[in-house]
Amino acid sequence: MQGQKLELAIDSIRVRFGSQALTRAAELPPPQAWPSRTPVDRLTGIGGLPRGRISLFTGSGTCGKLTLALALLASATHEFAHAIVIDAGGFDPQSLLPFSAELGALTVVSAPAPEIAGEAAATLARAGAGFLLLTGEVAEHWLGPLESGANRSGTVVVSVVDAPNRALAHASSFSLGFSRSDWVWERGQLAGIQVAARCVKNRVAPPLGVTELEIRYPLGTRRLTDYVPGVSEGPFMVEEVVEFTSAAV
Repeated sequence: MQGQKLELAIDSIRVRFGSQALTRAAELPPPQAWPSRTPVDRLTGIGGLPRGRISLFTGSGTCGKLTLALALLASATHEFAHAIVIDAGGFDPQSLLPFSAELGALTVVSAPAPEIAGEAAATLARAGAGFLLLTGEVAEHWLGPLESGANRSGTVVVSVVDAPNRALAHASSFSLGFSRSDWVWERGQLAGIQVAARCVKNRVAPPLGVTELEIRYPLGTRRLTDYVPGVSEGPFMVEEVVEFTSAAV
């Protein structure tokens, strides 16, 4: 009986407003993608980070999420007039130098409290910032305005936190969970880490499971002028003949 009432209501809407007034969610086009030229592009399923949505990188300890986010931020400084970091404390713009960032396009907003971070992020997204990197929590009541502002302007929003609260996890459209699997050593020196990046949530495309990433530390024993930033991909075999993708950041 309830199903029949629903069908009658749907038919009534079609008659009054036309068949174009109703569209199944599965038929809606995905959001526009921003190609970051990193392995994240393939993991999202749409060829880049979703514009106008919140992407979330999570994981505890040394798991590579921040290094990958810095690579995205550096790329964004070349693509957008305004790339912005909402800093919860401790962000150093010098950390972007190995990634050849355009610091003239970067703005850092000091936001030591979630309330400040939320207001700043929502205001900047509504104003049309190209890329927003959030390095801390955002007050829950600002997540709605942030989503709305980003959706209207097409802002790329990336949040990097160890463990998100329920509100932030719900607000995100794409979420990657990082966990370190091994250290990378070369000539007896620590050169990077191997991490598993698991797609734990994807509202823009079908989830793509787990990918193995190799994240290289940018400096180490090499001089800054000798470092060439970039991302490379190739087949990577692990135990039980499971195929992953290896990438160096």
